[in-house]
Amino acid sequence: MKRELTPRRIFAAAIAISALFLGSPPAQASDPDEAELLNHFEKVDVWHYPVDYAVRHNNQDVIVTREMVAQPAPLGELCYIRFDLIKGEGDYGYGFKPGGPRDAHWGVNVLKRGTVLNQLASRLKMNVIYFYAQGPKSADASAVCARKQGAPTAEAGNAYRGPWADLVTKSRLIHGWPTAPAP
Repeated sequence: MKRELTPRRIFAAAIAISALFLGSPPAQASDPDEAELLNHFEKVDVWHYPVDYAVRHNNQDVIVTREMVAQPAPLGELCYIRFDLIKGEGDYGYGFKPGGPRDAHWGVNVLKRGTVLNQLASRLKMNVIYFYAQGPKSADASAVCARKQGAPTAEAGNAYRGPWADLVTKSRLIHGWPTAPAP
């Protein structure tokens, strides 16, 4: 028995194919941090910023302090900033300045030091993920954000080492999750 291609079947097939490529909301909520925040907040909005620096010559360092701007502005409050390291080689650092305010300013550095005989490169590639939350489900929901950001881990930005740039550079966040890194 042959099946006819009706407009209805074509539309259903297009919906199914687009769901495979775009992903569904439950698949995106599989991130453990997002899932945990959804337990404490009504809505979590995710933004990101990619970082990719490579330094191959001596004394040509990258030292940047950033303030991220989301446009249009997210509806919720900034809850948590996570640093997802993809690749780090050589002398690099990232995160919040120790003892500094947690006002969305963070820094990265990729340094190259050496001699003519020592020409190793330094590289830093990562995604910085911003979680904006709105509609707390309980009175202690904001404490969850503070606990996650205050964790003594590099992912929470608390393992930074290296110099800081005096100039704060503003950059624009990208809405949604980053694409998967290429193998």
